[in-house]
Amino acid sequence: MKVFVVDDSRLARQELKQQLAQHENIEVVGEAQNVEQAVDLISNADVDLLLLDIDLPDGTGFDVLEKLVNVPQVIFVTAFNDFAIKSFEYNALDYLLKPVRQERLDSALDKVTIEIEQSVLDVDQRIFIKDRDDCYFVPLGDIYAFEAMGNYTRIYLQNGSPSIYKPISTVAERLDDKVFFRASRSWVINVKFIKEIESAPNGSLEVTLSNNHMVTISKRQAVDFKKAWSL
Repeated sequence: MKVFVVDDSRLARQELKQQLAQHENIEVVGEAQNVEQAVDLISNADVDLLLLDIDLPDGTGFDVLEKLVNVPQVIFVTAFNDFAIKSFEYNALDYLLKPVRQERLDSALDKVTIEIEQSVLDVDQRIFIKDRDDCYFVPLGDIYAFEAMGNYTRIYLQNGSPSIYKPISTVAERLDDKVFFRASRSWVINVKFIKEIESAPNGSLEVTLSNNHMVTISKRQAVDFKKAWSL
């Protein structure tokens, strides 16, 4: 597991690295002391897990996550307990208070290992979605489609279309490709909800979902769609 540490205190970073050294499967691939440095280094590194402080000299740990295109798994490590609830709005796996006890860190790392090993979600699994003041707790299989909105992804439900701060490429990695199909760079659709399909002159497919939303399957992806769902 490749870990990146962000903390403005050199001593705190050193202590975390010493604790991480107790795990043979962990490699610390970098460290940073502020938002700007963290975003620059993480964007150019292969990172599985981010150990992230909240109070940084030029902003917060939340600023780091909002500036990253691809967000790895996150564990917040901080001296403040005021942001625990907010941290889970950013899909953090855990929230550790300083000074970090070894057994507490070990427990948090176990969560990350399980999350990585079980990266593909079951369609019957209920997922929690929070978009500003709106909260949803729905089975993954009840989602009609996902739409790319820059660094955000819009989720289409029967009632509502919340957005989450994750790029659609990251979301697609967690989806079962027997149920969800990458229609284009911008769309992932749930094939269970396809109501109508029409061929377009350019070789693409025009799909109408059961909520009457229309999505275009690109010409390139239409070839894969036909292969996957033909006798």
